[in-house]
Amino acid sequence: MQNKMHNFLERPRGWKAASYHLAVLVMVLMCLALSVFSTMPEFEEQATLVLYYIEIIFVIWLAIEYACRVWSAGCRSRYRGLGGRIRFATSAYCVIDIIVIVASIVVLCMGATGQVFAASAIRGLRFFQILRMLRIDRRAGTWKLLGSVVWAHRQELLTTVYIGFLGLIFTSFLVYLCEKNYNEKYQTFADALWWGIITLSTVGYGDAYPETWPGKIIGSFCALLGISFFALPAGILGSGFALKVQQHQRQKHLIRRRVPAAS
Repeated sequence: MQNKMHNFLERPRGWKAASYHLAVLVMVLMCLALSVFSTMPEFEEQATLVLYYIEIIFVIWLAIEYACRVWSAGCRSRYRGLGGRIRFATSAYCVIDIIVIVASIVVLCMGATGQVFAASAIRGLRFFQILRMLRIDRRAGTWKLLGSVVWAHRQELLTTVYIGFLGLIFTSFLVYLCEKNYNEKYQTFADALWWGIITLSTVGYGDAYPETWPGKIIGSFCALLGISFFALPAGILGSGFALKVQQHQRQKHLIRRRVPAAS
């Protein structure tokens, strides 16, 4: 019984487990959508009321599921006994579940009415409820894939970061020298660094910009450097993801052929 429950929750296989986890995903996305609508004045009252009752159902659901996870973890050798279950209950995703459940209970207890539930102070606590989005990828396959790609290309990424850091320091300092006596928005080197970061990232807020011709020329080179700089890590990560996906496909193909070959 424990083994079936653990596999059902932690290693879903089959249409029943897929349907259950799909229902959890739908509930999470529904709460997120209602949270967005509750901040709009024209939908605030209706969305807040619906969200309040859905939160009650979802908190009870999460609490029962968390208890089942901790109980069923005893089927694995390293989680047997009281110490093993405590070890499982203090793992990363279980701690996130505890934070989400506690935050939801606090919000529900403080928000017995719709107006209190939508108060700005309580909305700060509801930030922790966003963590339930991490339940979509409970086995952390996405983060493992990203981490493996970054680690495999760490040397190339560090090189691009180093080049970008040097470009940021040099261009910001040159713009500071050109603008400090003519532009009140560049009173300190920190102001120039802020401008350099925004320009290199190709965001361009427009809150600070050079006014002298030397500063404009340097700013133009900084903008071009930002475009070329962001193209480098994007290409490195893109090729790394493509190679990793091909590697996973080859491994799956070998696994499929291994059993018939052994037979």
